[in-house]
Amino acid sequence: MQRDAKVSIGDTIRELPAVGASASPNNGSGAGNIVAGITGLDTVNLRQLGVTRTLVLFDGQRVVQSNVTGQIDLGTIPTALVERIDVVTAGASAAWGSDAVSGVVNLILNKRFDGFRASAEVGDSYKFDHTNYRLSAAAGTGFDDDRGRVIAAINYMDSPEVVFANQRSWNSYRQLISNPAYTATNDEPRYIHVDNIGLAQATTGGLITGPACLVAVPAGGTCPSPNPLRYMQFIGPNAQLVPFDRGIVDGPISAGGDAEQLHPSIDNLTVDYNTLSVFGYASYEFAKWLKASVQLNYGETNSMNNSVPAIRQGNVTIQVDNAYLPDSVRQTMLANGMTSLQIGTTNMNNVDPSAKGKYSHEQFRHALGIPVATTNRKLKRGVFTVGGDLGGDWSWNAYYQQGKVRVYQTTLSNTINSKYNMAVDAVLRPGTTEVVCRSTLTDPTNGCVPLNILGYGVATPEAIAYVNVAPGENYQIQDLEETVLAASIQGTLGFGLPAGDIAVAFGAERRTERGEITSDAGAQARIYSVANFPTFFGKYNVKEAFLELEIPLLRDSIVQSLSLNAAGRITDYSTSGQVETWKLGLTSQVNDDIRLRGTISRDIRAPNLNELFSSGLSTLGSAVDPNTNQNVQIFSFASGNPNLTPEIAKTYSVGLVFSPRWLPRFNLSVDYYSIDLQDAIFQISTAEVLRRCNEGQASFCDQLEFNGPAGALSQINTLPRNMASYKTDGVDIQLDYSIPMGDGTLALRTVGNYVFNLSQEQQGVVYKAAGAIGGDNPVQGFPRARFTASATYKQGGTSLTLQGRFIGAAKLVYDWTAKDVDKNKVPAIAYIDLRASHDLTDQIQLFGTVDNLFNREPPNVAVTPLRGQTAYYFTAVRGDIYDTIGRSYRVGVRFRL
Repeated sequence: MQRDAKVSIGDTIRELPAVGASASPNNGSGAGNIVAGITGLDTVNLRQLGVTRTLVLFDGQRVVQSNVTGQIDLGTIPTALVERIDVVTAGASAAWGSDAVSGVVNLILNKRFDGFRASAEVGDSYKFDHTNYRLSAAAGTGFDDDRGRVIAAINYMDSPEVVFANQRSWNSYRQLISNPAYTATNDEPRYIHVDNIGLAQATTGGLITGPACLVAVPAGGTCPSPNPLRYMQFIGPNAQLVPFDRGIVDGPISAGGDAEQLHPSIDNLTVDYNTLSVFGYASYEFAKWLKASVQLNYGETNSMNNSVPAIRQGNVTIQVDNAYLPDSVRQTMLANGMTSLQIGTTNMNNVDPSAKGKYSHEQFRHALGIPVATTNRKLKRGVFTVGGDLGGDWSWNAYYQQGKVRVYQTTLSNTINSKYNMAVDAVLRPGTTEVVCRSTLTDPTNGCVPLNILGYGVATPEAIAYVNVAPGENYQIQDLEETVLAASIQGTLGFGLPAGDIAVAFGAERRTERGEITSDAGAQARIYSVANFPTFFGKYNVKEAFLELEIPLLRDSIVQSLSLNAAGRITDYSTSGQVETWKLGLTSQVNDDIRLRGTISRDIRAPNLNELFSSGLSTLGSAVDPNTNQNVQIFSFASGNPNLTPEIAKTYSVGLVFSPRWLPRFNLSVDYYSIDLQDAIFQISTAEVLRRCNEGQASFCDQLEFNGPAGALSQINTLPRNMASYKTDGVDIQLDYSIPMGDGTLALRTVGNYVFNLSQEQQGVVYKAAGAIGGDNPVQGFPRARFTASATYKQGGTSLTLQGRFIGAAKLVYDWTAKDVDKNKVPAIAYIDLRASHDLTDQIQLFGTVDNLFNREPPNVAVTPLRGQTAYYFTAVRGDIYDTIGRSYRVGVRFRL
């Protein structure tokens, strides 16, 4: 950890090849999501099975969830006292507890720390647009002949600058579109990569999209009187009307022509955040059989991020008497018998569409239509532990833990839909030149302020303030609480087989998880474009008992040693009843050179608070009505399901460790693993629901509601179900070799992972994802191969490291062929990093790092408009896999006394 000097512990862990797509404020994952309270979270996802299937422990003890979706924020852990990080990548529920389906991340603290240490460091990108800082300190001392000890630590991180996608040259606004030359019988692919993708149904100054025809047209007929204003756009401060070249249109997006590329440019590659963590620990040994300790943690994270703009894709009605409508347009409408126009707008007319400079959240907070969320997350955790020796090699341990997290999130620049609709309907007060809302003519005290959406920079601050939420008006508060009471006893039985005595550990635990969300009345009434936060209260308790045995079977016989590890755990959930987990493992030291190991286990993950109790989150968006093929405004409604049951996994692993006597200091380990997860909890996205309905899957059509105007699509419902299964298998490799060289030592290390299979089954259909990383793949995948290799030379107080990170080639979609896309392959990439440190004195050390030394740009990972608006709003890259920032530097100083 000290060598790599990462911004956070999470960044260090995520370099392990066994770690899949994980959220981090430093890679932008989750940056566009302002509804789940996930901004600023620092998480780990082992085996690409999901963050919630990785159990995170703090010194072997559970930590309260950081939001209602069950994620644990590693950013609240004080880095100065972390002695090591134990990562178990096999099924571990029986030994460690539920949720350890893909493994355990256990952060071990140095509770014997003595002295003082501190560090200060600063980092930045090669463009000097991502400055970040970290300060940490720890102090510890013993007293009363070292029977007592007091330790304190503090850590502060600050990353105040956000990097937006338009700040990087690799962002060419590339996506996939339907190939105009494609037919079912020729050699052309269905989709092609195209740069400079934009919206086909909206512009910053406003795009006239309808009506298409001036008279009614029978089904299948042609329009005899097309609208002469259709696909004209308003530009400039005076709403000048000019033609809009739509280019190649593919659903909601278009390529070429006049389509704007503004929205992908405001995609966050990083998050603006700061984190403070404080830790205190005190212990005292009253007797050999009784030692007591108290541990207190406080963590606070503040973060800010923006969502996608509140785009209206051709569904804003402008009446012929609108006060902001240019007179020339009005006269054309009157001459053609039109009473209204349909307008598509990005709702960003006060943000310059030609801006090439750096954006800021402060700018967005005062804009129309770009919601910005500020999130404050506070952790308060206390643990009281007692334990001691019982004689011989027996010992006991018990602890009580209470942890609380409060997440307060407020949203600015979020449009109130009803106010927006009233404000855009602006007219002249009869007999005057005063512009007012039409609603004000009949309700003079309604406070409506007219909003001009036609042209650039024409929305007044007063109109924006009226349409948007007031500071503090739109909010959610998540309160989470975890209490744990656990006890265990461990020792050896004093009998066993001739190979040795049996070691045993057994214990019990009671845990309570509680979560509550409160939100403002407007959110509950779904009046906003986004951030219609639900309210809910949920609580469940868990009772567990476990037994673990270590049984020596052979010693100095056929093999040098052979032992059996067996563990069993009974878990009783108040929500879903009893479930059992178990593990069997064999380890054999065959000879001085070879050690063999293997395990089989049954593991579980229980549904989290959000999956069980969410009353429903509503988000305003748009989708294509399957009945009319028209783009309409809809609500996406995601709720919980109290009937969920625990997921159950079977895990197998077998491995070999080779440490040849003829090559000292050489170690090679190879481990094969296989995980089969059944009854997996899965919630299909609204875009996927719509796609499957269009494919004729009736059960998904049942999740659509048609209560809009003229029976149009109005809502798409989703909820989690035990409807899927996951399978993955692969191999982990680790090689270590150290060589004396001159007056120092050269240490070589390689850690790698290769995934043979990663797949999900839903309702009898198998979706493969190993090496498939595009958004069009039904299941999010990860490159098959990831390897990290390093060479460290250390002499005295000086250390130099050269590190290479290799990410193998991938595909956009697993089963696409040349008939599907012009280029399905995502190329492999390798990064080179440097690390160096030098001890100036016994107390002072200087260090520095360079990541991505050669400034390798990330590969393209484009998606199609079939994925909905996601195809347009987000950059064609996976920040959770690849480096999107470019070369970055870090320097600092460490002190120790």
